[in-house]
Amino acid sequence: MTTTKMISFKAPMKIFRALPGAHNGRSRFIISALEEKISRRESEWKPTTARGRRMAALLEKGRAEREPLLDAEGIARELAERRGSFH
Repeated sequence: MTTTKMISFKAPMKIFRALPGAHNGRSRFIISALEEKISRRESEWKPTTARGRRMAALLEKGRAEREPLLDAEGIARELAERRGSFH
């Protein structure tokens, strides 16, 4: 089952006029267009300059310190430890 969330947005009239009419597949059209756009995104940052490659190397070196990411419980625990109040 897919959960959905209703949103509203402003569209230029040129785009609005090009959309299918209400009850004629407008939502389906918008969803498929957004899914297509999202699928085209590059999944990973790729540096193109020497400076960018140095930054990428630094990020990679620090990955072990940043992962795994904390959930809400982990963040609360970390804050408590830093404040000196252990539970």
